[in-house]
Amino acid sequence: MLRIFIGLAASLALGAVLAWSWTSWPFWPGAFGAALLVLTAGVVCWRWDRGAAIGEEPGPYERRAWHSMASLAVVASHLSVALASGLDLHVGRGNTLAVDNWLLILGAALGWIVMRPRSMDRDERDAEMANRGAHAGFRALIGLLVVLLIVLGFAPASVTERLNAFVIGNLLVALILFSLLTAFVTQLLGYWAASRPEQADG
Repeated sequence: MLRIFIGLAASLALGAVLAWSWTSWPFWPGAFGAALLVLTAGVVCWRWDRGAAIGEEPGPYERRAWHSMASLAVVASHLSVALASGLDLHVGRGNTLAVDNWLLILGAALGWIVMRPRSMDRDERDAEMANRGAHAGFRALIGLLVVLLIVLGFAPASVTERLNAFVIGNLLVALILFSLLTAFVTQLLGYWAASRPEQADG
């Protein structure tokens, strides 16, 4: 379980640092982040393929959960910090944040191409974990939407006047990303619980 939360924290930190330090880079930091996502996917896939000989590699849907958790955490964290900066995130408005976020999405997609197993056969355990993740993600999304609605309805004018249609649209995207992140973290915790010896014996 510790590996799950370390991976989650590291991914969130990477996205935040890339967004926070965009002025310090001589090139688009999103390009570095995208390359790192692809490289990490390749290294992790290589390690899992080596473990396949002794049956220690995760199944295809557990692999997808790991990749999705890391990628969503980076993209969601980057977008959240970018929104919190108060800068105009439209392309061509003096910062690279919008392009960086799209580059991170591209890196996540390429990383999955690198990591995706040849076979995506699903068993009963995969279906159970998918259901757990879907329920957790749905609850997270409803909770986050309620918070946003409260802010829109009761926050002072100094806050709401900054929430134009573009910002609200990006906030909704961020809420969806964090709800999906919750779903995949829940899946990984389910896989971890199912792999424990006492659970396997039971």
